[in-house]
Amino acid sequence: MVKIKRYLFVIAAFVLLGCVVIFGVIGVYKTEDGLVLGLPAYERRDVHVSPVDLDILMEATALLSSEDRWARAHPADCAQSDRLDLYCALERASVKVMGRYVHRQPALQEVRFVIDDDYRARWARHRLVDFNENRDTHFADVQAVLAKAMGAVSAKLAAYQ
Repeated sequence: MVKIKRYLFVIAAFVLLGCVVIFGVIGVYKTEDGLVLGLPAYERRDVHVSPVDLDILMEATALLSSEDRWARAHPADCAQSDRLDLYCALERASVKVMGRYVHRQPALQEVRFVIDDDYRARWARHRLVDFNENRDTHFADVQAVLAKAMGAVSAKLAAYQ
């Protein structure tokens, strides 16, 4: 009798968890860490941005001002490469603007959110690198992602006024 109750409890727990996931009460999210249950704090879209974030995105855009400066393949060393992928452009821009690289800087998160929204099928493990290296991604797509992220940061900054 105790074993039956235990099995029924386990089954009920799985059914409840399934309903929660299916009906979106908690949700399953795709992150660089794989599929996770619940929204990680760094994936929140209401993150506070600052003018520094806009500066980072503007600098990354300048670094990728022409297709000749863009690399589809992720360079072995971002600091030494003449041609940059999206990740390296954002890293280098962050260092130039802030003096250091912060992986979850709001500017970079905004870029990741644009990739999630517009190009979800183009990444598996690492949004910035996978999107850039995807055979369907073109230089114009990279420029569009940066422009849309700048627009999102600008809109947030304007809303703070």
